[in-house]
Amino acid sequence: MFRHNLQFPKLSLLAATCTGLLVSLASISLAGGPPPQGKPVSQPAATPPANGKPVSAPTPATATPAVPQNAPPRFPFPGARVTPVDGMVTIKLVNSTNAVINYQVVGMSQSRTLGEQSEISIKNLKAPLTLTYQRSDGGLLLVRAQATATAGMLQITFGATTDLGADTKSLEVQEDGKVFLN
Repeated sequence: MFRHNLQFPKLSLLAATCTGLLVSLASISLAGGPPPQGKPVSQPAATPPANGKPVSAPTPATATPAVPQNAPPRFPFPGARVTPVDGMVTIKLVNSTNAVINYQVVGMSQSRTLGEQSEISIKNLKAPLTLTYQRSDGGLLLVRAQATATAGMLQITFGATTDLGADTKSLEVQEDGKVFLN
């Protein structure tokens, strides 16, 4: 009866197995699973009970947004505060790393370098201002900003770090003296 298939019995068995596998995989994928993300699951309509008392609607679970544990605050706090004198500030850069740091006061100076284990003061900078900085070897920087006892002076200390979350590339001094690390 099936003489024409007897010439290739292994091929017929392989074709039947593959076809069965494809059909079962297609059936499993259509069988269900979680709803697509972003699409709410529909709830059945509440029907009033026969006794006529109102039915309270089910209370939905309180939705809390998924926020990483160590996320920065939504409105960042200043890293430091300096009191500008006549709208001017002095920034003292202290490099405590063993790498050269390239820095620039945006719009006021060209890119400059700060050598390893050295410091420099940049005077008469009009607030607001933005200072950008980067290690020449591409390493990460831990930056500490603090006001000094001298009025209008801000000290920026550069240190090395391996924490990517602590690395910053610029700081902003606002007109009112608030300092933000970015």
